[in-house]
Amino acid sequence: PTAMNPNKLKAFLVLIHLFVFVGCIRQEEGLNDVQEVIKTEKAYPERRLRGVLEELSTGCNRFVTLANKDQNQAGRTKLDKERLKSCMREMESMGQQAKLIRSQVKRNTVRDKLKMVQNFLHRLRFLADEPQHSIPDVFVWMMSNNKRIAYARIPSKDILYSIVDEETGKDCGKVKAVFLRLPGKKGFGPAGWTVQAKMEMYLWLGLNKQRKDFLSGLPNGFEENKAPRRSPCLQSVPPVSLVYNMKQVFQLRAHMYQARSLFAADSSGLSDPFARVFFSTHSQVTEVLSETLCPTWDQLLVFDDVELFGEAGELRDDPPIIVVEVYDQDTVGKAEFIGRTFAKPITKMCDEHYGPPRFPPQLEYYQIYRGNSTAGDLLAAFELLQIGQGGRAELPPIDGPTDSERGPILPVPMGIRPILSRYRIEVLFWGLRDLKRVNLAQVDRPRVDIECAGRGVQSALIQNYKKNPNFSTLVKWFEVDLPENELLHPPLNVRVVDCRAFGRYTLVGSHAVTSLRRFIYSPPDKTHNNWASAGRASQRGQTSMHTCNIYLLCQLARSLIRRSFLYPQNEEKEEKKKKKKKKKGEVEEDDETDESMLDWWSKYFASIETLMEVRDRFCSILFYSILFYSVYNKELEAEYDNFEDWLHTFNLYRGKAGDDDEAALDDDRIVGRFKGSMCMYKLPLSEEITREVGFDPNMGMFQSIPHNDPINVLVRIFVVRATDLHPADVNGKADPYVVIKLGKSELKDKENYISKQLNPVFGKAFDMEATFPMESMLTVSVYDWDLVGTDDLIGETKIDLENRFYSKHRATCGIANSYSVHGYNVWRDPMKPSQILAKLCKEGKLDGPHYGPGGRVKVANRVFMGATEIEDENGLKKQTDEHLALTVLKHWEEIPRVGCKLIPEHVETRPLLNPDHPGIEQGRIEMWVDMFPMDMPAPGPAIDISPRKPKKYELRVIIWNTDEVILEDDDYFTGEKSSDIFVRGWLKGQQEDKQDTDVHYHSLTGEGNFNWRFVFPFDYLMAEEKIVISKKESMFSWDETEYKIPARLTLQVWDADHFSADDFLGAIELDLNRFPRGAKTAKQCSINMVQNQAELPCISIFKQKRVKGWWPFVARDENDEMELTGKVEAELHLMSAEEAEKSPVGLGRNEPDPLEKPNRPDTSLMWFVNPLKSIRYFIWHNYRWLILKALGLLLLLLLLGLFLYSFPGYLVKKMLGA
Repeated sequence: PTAMNPNKLKAFLVLIHLFVFVGCIRQEEGLNDVQEVIKTEKAYPERRLRGVLEELSTGCNRFVTLANKDQNQAGRTKLDKERLKSCMREMESMGQQAKLIRSQVKRNTVRDKLKMVQNFLHRLRFLADEPQHSIPDVFVWMMSNNKRIAYARIPSKDILYSIVDEETGKDCGKVKAVFLRLPGKKGFGPAGWTVQAKMEMYLWLGLNKQRKDFLSGLPNGFEENKAPRRSPCLQSVPPVSLVYNMKQVFQLRAHMYQARSLFAADSSGLSDPFARVFFSTHSQVTEVLSETLCPTWDQLLVFDDVELFGEAGELRDDPPIIVVEVYDQDTVGKAEFIGRTFAKPITKMCDEHYGPPRFPPQLEYYQIYRGNSTAGDLLAAFELLQIGQGGRAELPPIDGPTDSERGPILPVPMGIRPILSRYRIEVLFWGLRDLKRVNLAQVDRPRVDIECAGRGVQSALIQNYKKNPNFSTLVKWFEVDLPENELLHPPLNVRVVDCRAFGRYTLVGSHAVTSLRRFIYSPPDKTHNNWASAGRASQRGQTSMHTCNIYLLCQLARSLIRRSFLYPQNEEKEEKKKKKKKKKGEVEEDDETDESMLDWWSKYFASIETLMEVRDRFCSILFYSILFYSVYNKELEAEYDNFEDWLHTFNLYRGKAGDDDEAALDDDRIVGRFKGSMCMYKLPLSEEITREVGFDPNMGMFQSIPHNDPINVLVRIFVVRATDLHPADVNGKADPYVVIKLGKSELKDKENYISKQLNPVFGKAFDMEATFPMESMLTVSVYDWDLVGTDDLIGETKIDLENRFYSKHRATCGIANSYSVHGYNVWRDPMKPSQILAKLCKEGKLDGPHYGPGGRVKVANRVFMGATEIEDENGLKKQTDEHLALTVLKHWEEIPRVGCKLIPEHVETRPLLNPDHPGIEQGRIEMWVDMFPMDMPAPGPAIDISPRKPKKYELRVIIWNTDEVILEDDDYFTGEKSSDIFVRGWLKGQQEDKQDTDVHYHSLTGEGNFNWRFVFPFDYLMAEEKIVISKKESMFSWDETEYKIPARLTLQVWDADHFSADDFLGAIELDLNRFPRGAKTAKQCSINMVQNQAELPCISIFKQKRVKGWWPFVARDENDEMELTGKVEAELHLMSAEEAEKSPVGLGRNEPDPLEKPNRPDTSLMWFVNPLKSIRYFIWHNYRWLILKALGLLLLLLLLGLFLYSFPGYLVKKMLGA
């Protein structure tokens, strides 16, 4: 590389050391601290995050200040200058954002803000990388027999020297541990992850004139052996060797306690792990533990007489790095590398006291890395003890004898190992699901083994997995000694084995529960006012309002649905419209719609389209829940924690885990699922719990759970629609249909495929009978119909119905927001609200419900209020307690001890996935599932969610007159402006069916008379306000494609030309649902009817049915501004298809019901049809006086000529006397 001048080198240094300026390394450490505080649930993580942001903001400002001083120096390339400007902009922006985010950090927003700050860290790392490296990196090679064995690459920016401390590389002038790796292709993949050698090096890179400072960072005590000078003119050269006579002797104690979530290195899905610890020139290994991913070594490794060179103070503050590598022991071949981690020991000098707060060291978690991915955690502690003149006798004694069973192995001393307490772990064995074959044989008699800290319990043996995959004995327990610190609890291992012939046991799969914290039982705090969620995960609730009148709110909801959905209009417009009508003495139109027009789709579209409008109006969570049911934009499991309130699902894994470069997914290793739960509590248990009424000691903490006997269930699946499907055909579309699979039953709706749609509306309900637990996995698939060949799978979603069925959230049938016995909002659960409430109270051993006068109900010493009347189909009001019971159900999460949020009436949105494209969403499907036990009363018929059928209408538009149409043509003879006017009209989406009036020729004033009728038949969806059009996309299309477009009428005015294209003059587009009322006269019609349409009262042709008036034609001028180009008098008449059939009309002025011919002026004639009349009206009318004068002059000239011609003859005759 070319030499760099000092100024450019300085600029280079400023840019490559952004990390130093902004404290990037400190920021990374700070973010790690914040994550650790959040992970360990320590107090005030927001304070630490504010400190990190303050440090980042200060560092950014400091960089900008220094860069401004250094910006105008010479000797820079354009790249240097532009990069410096870019860095300054980025740093200034980050500094301002960090300052803003710091003021927004709250305790409940720490996690979100932490992600934003981590984004800053990525941006800083990007800026720190030099785009154009001017100095090559340093390579260190290890040679053997002239062959390159291993190497290390050291970035030059890390060892670059500068007289400014902030610009110096982070490793410049320091003793650094360098790890050598394999060269070439060998260095990639698992083979290259192992360390070939470790070297400690002192590196310095700088300008030639600064070489006198190359030993400035060398630890004190080294002696320099210089090469002899060959001439006096040579300057100092690097030393041939460094000699250090003083040394420090230490003892390293590595307390290897346990590891968790290790990489699965064996085909069984487990590993046989052991750890190798490297320190300086020493190495030791732990024992090998067989078949586990969470080994507890509990082993102390002692490294004696470790010689380290350097000052005692420097070694205390910056001790050498400890490398810990974890391997999998194989019976044949070399041990397989699992992962690596680094640690620094806590150093004690001989003159320091061995005691708190630094000693004994505390166990810490170290992240194990395998390549670029994580491979588990190591729980260990490391201490480096200096050996003084008194020898090892002065060191703290190693407590505890060696373990006789494990051989000469030292356990972790008592001061460092966690303090243990006696715990009882109760295990709920529910069942096994979806077990795959093992060694080509099906699993027939499985068993589950639970192990934790060397103790465990076995489940009962399932005698016939196919017949009943549930366990006969539900609850078992075992006692174990565990650390009091919950963060140090060892993992719990779940292993499933298949009991085969001749006493053989085959491993099916395993699962490691890394954290037991969520299974720790804590008794509820009865002193708290609301202790419903104590001792378990808190539920999301809604603001309660017990004094509300449910009946009145439901009535208001119905009116809002009618007004906001069926005919959504701005309320301010409606008020202005009503006031205007009152002034003019008009009768207001009734906005109320017959409730029979409302259906399920009314609620659905109102929920997703007017939700924000309603929330803005009322700002009330209760109103939100009363007005519409819930439409979740995600799976119901994501909203309710996978319905694992008491029954958990654990995936069983088998097989070797894949690395990131192999693109292997853990989903491929899943061989089944274990359903059950755990409950862990410290002994002895409080007697208050065991003395409760009905406490069953055999069930332990799992009281009041249902039995796991097989049960027959009616499953009702409602598929609403799919959105954003992945195209499956070459035309970019798909022909989707639904396939439902439950157990061995399968329903295909292939006959009802929807042609060429990526957002199909299915509106289907499917009923299937199933037996839990054998048939509990529901698969909803969307296929693409193909005329030739097999149909293609677009995507599918799977739902575990069993967890939903047994969940305390009652996911069997959603709780409606109101109770009704008729209409579109009819109650669909076979159990009434009062029956559901009574059952919940009985199961939860609650007092109640007690219904009292005045619309009150008492449950568990809580009083709720609600309506007590209900309307039947005839409008008669009756007394009922159902509204009261429903009020309690809607606030069930507020009930102490047993309360939780009950599933409301809902629609969930689930992603569609394709096994051939794992992890890539192929679309989304909106649906919900109801489940009804067959031993309960049968539910009513499924609600009708079939897509609405459009209603046939006919729109009749009569074009009466036009006025003030701009004049485009110039008369050939007279030069006057005129236009040959005709009007064209069509409905949006039906351009091919456009209709034209006849031509009003030679309009001199822009006035046109037509009396012409357009007739537009169309299909219309009233609720969606859309016109439905079905047509084939091309002549080769097999089916018609359905489109939904807004109902809009387009009218245009044109100037007809005979020998060239017609000239467009203007147009108006009327939204048939909301368009301005026409003016009564042409003078009152103005361009404001288009420009200020939002401020004018609007009408709907579907309500008004018939309207007549004047509307403006507009067009854009050269400046792209609206201008008035004419006015049209039209009459719009909407009729249903039945009404139109009873009173037919003809197009134009044809029969039946013909219109009168227009009374057009005589000027509207055509030259070729009536030339004499055209001459009469176009020439005589304008030039008659000129023609008369010319005729008179001609006659005078004729007389004069005759006079001159006959005068000489007459004169001769007179003279001759003839």
